[in-house]
Amino acid sequence: MNQPSPHIPLAPVPGRFAQARCLLPGHPERAAVESFIAGIYHERFGAQLSQFPRHLLAYHDVEGRLLAAVGLRYAGDGPLFLERYLDEPIEQALARAGRATARRERIAEVGNFATRTPGIARELIVQLAWLLRTGGMDVVAFVATRQLRNAFDRLNLAPVELAIAQAARVGEQRQHWGSYYDTQPRVMCGDLAQGIAFLRNRAAQPAPVDEPVHRCVGAEACA
Repeated sequence: MNQPSPHIPLAPVPGRFAQARCLLPGHPERAAVESFIAGIYHERFGAQLSQFPRHLLAYHDVEGRLLAAVGLRYAGDGPLFLERYLDEPIEQALARAGRATARRERIAEVGNFATRTPGIARELIVQLAWLLRTGGMDVVAFVATRQLRNAFDRLNLAPVELAIAQAARVGEQRQHWGSYYDTQPRVMCGDLAQGIAFLRNRAAQPAPVDEPVHRCVGAEACA
């Protein structure tokens, strides 16, 4: 029986997010979040998404309106979706990119990145960096379209490119992605410690926390 989803701590920065929750399959709010993500991808790319990561994060404003959602996978739990674009495991690809000390259990993948506006996308990037770092992760990996790469540029963050996300790597699933691959998606990675250190030097600073934030993994942590 599902327990109420825990609220995810928000980074102490100004923004439109008032509440964040982590939802596992079977939660009564899960379908609405999946529909939100699918709707964003269909509107922008004509994609038809029907499969989602086990862990979905949903970010709402003070009025309870869903502003952003994203999926999480942890490399320590099994293969990452984006590893199909690589010729080697993610930790080996990171080593080639100069992250030789990255351990698989401390790598997180962000996917199904869906926001209502580019401005909200930038806020979500800050929130995810803070959440993952305080949750014990060292590296975040993701597939970025041109628009998402622009969001990182606006924040003056510089993730490292690992590979081109080629449509041929997803096989028959390609037909469900519409024009997504026309956006020249890239497999990227970012050092969370460096990213947080940089963001703390900005006017809106994610402050350090006294206690670690739980990972949104497993039924005991995420309903």
